[in-house]
Amino acid sequence: MIDEKTMEYRALVDTSMLNDRRDLQPSGLLRIMETKLEEHLLAIEMDNPRLIREDLSSWMYLSLTAETESAVEPGEILTMQTWFSGRRGPIFRREIEFRHADGSRAVAACCFSALIDLKNRRIIRDLGYLNRFNLPAYEPILAAESRMTPNPADYREAGRRKVLPSWLDGLRHVNNARYGDMVYDLLCGEGASPEGRLKRLEFYFVGELHCGEEVRLLRQDTPECCSVLGVHGETDTPAFSSRIFME
Repeated sequence: MIDEKTMEYRALVDTSMLNDRRDLQPSGLLRIMETKLEEHLLAIEMDNPRLIREDLSSWMYLSLTAETESAVEPGEILTMQTWFSGRRGPIFRREIEFRHADGSRAVAACCFSALIDLKNRRIIRDLGYLNRFNLPAYEPILAAESRMTPNPADYREAGRRKVLPSWLDGLRHVNNARYGDMVYDLLCGEGASPEGRLKRLEFYFVGELHCGEEVRLLRQDTPECCSVLGVHGETDTPAFSSRIFME
């Protein structure tokens, strides 16, 4: 039986993950999380290339949540651990932790994901198949949800983006880090990076975005955070939503 708590990975903080204030950007955090998760899934033989080759299935994120507990430095080597923390129906929850060399926590994160059938792009609900991916469940490390249900009427339009070919990944949809870029660019506007350090980010993926599609970016600001809702073209049909908390 696999014991994920015994497995560790080294994660380099490179300058491309940081903004001009040398703080983590949302896309940088998403990228390092996704890269290290895929490395771990490869080690436990649950990685996407294997699933695509054997079953024409793949993991797809439903949400990603992360909290930065302390600043990181360019060139720093973090230690990453990840573990399965539960499943409800077809939805799996996984924790991710990055630590400094002294053992203190830099980032606490979690993701909710599902396995999809690549032939029809639908979530797999066959319990016999899903049970193959159960592992010993350990404790969650932060409060998070698998979905967010914003009302577009509560938001104002703040921009539009067209999905470019370079945004797509091997699953033929927009890579997660690109969502981080869209939201961060909206936060910055025409100026420099926003003041303050990224404290918490939440991303909820609802509908796939494809090459050439236009996404309207709707924004809502509160004293606590900036919320962004991306909708398909002229509709109010959500593609993703996010919340960014700064300190």
